Amino acid sequence: MIPCPSCGRELKAVVTTYDVPFFGKVLLTSISCECGFKHSDSVVVDTKEPTRYMIKINRHNLYTKVIRSTSGTIRIPEVGVSVEPGPASQAFITNLEGVLDRVEKVVRTAMRWNAEDEEKVKRCEWILERIRNTIEGDEELTLILEDPFGNSMIISDEAFREIMSKEEAEGLKKGLTVLEITGLSEEELLERGL
Repeated sequence: MIPCPSCGRELKAVVTTYDVPFFGKVLLTSISCECGFKHSDSVVVDTKEPTRYMIKINRHNLYTKVIRSTSGTIRIPEVGVSVEPGPASQAFITNLEGVLDRVEKVVRTAMRWNAEDEEKVKRCEWILERIRNTIEGDEELTLILEDPFGNSMIISDEAFREIMSKEEAEGLKKGLTVLEITGLSEEELLERGL
C-alpha cells in the first residue's frame, strides 16, 4: 500500500509503457486518490549510445526541432549558459528559437533577482543582447546538446552528431535516479511497480 501524501488513504497506481517517436519506449505512471490528489510522470526507458549534437543557431534555422529528454544537457558556450537536468527535469520537444526563449526567460528572472548587483545585471543584459542578435541574424550562437543515454537530439542535416566517450558521459548529470536491476524482465519490473 502506498499512502496518499494528502489524506493518507491508499493510492491507485497505473503503470504502462508506450512507444513514442524519437524517444522510444516510455514508462508512464499515474497515481490518484479519492480525495482528488493526482500525479503523473513519464520516464524514457530505452537507452542508446551517449550522444552529443552541435549546431550553429542563426535566423535561418530557428525552426529546427530540438528533442531534449530528462537526461539532456544544453549548453550555449559563447554566453556561458548550461542547462543541466535535475530531479524534476522534464523532457520537451521545441525548436532552436524555443530553446533561446527558455534561456531568455531564465536570464530575465536572474536579472530581477539580482537587480541590486550592477555587474550581474550587465551580464544578463549582455546575454539577452546576444540572443536577440542571433534571432535577428546579426550573429550566431552554438547549441550543444549532450545526453548520456542518447535520448536527446537535434533533427537537422546542419547538426553535427558524435558519440561521446564513456568518460564524457559519466561526467554529465543524469537528471534522475538511475537504478540498474538485472535478471528481471520488463513484465516483472512492471508487476513489481518498478
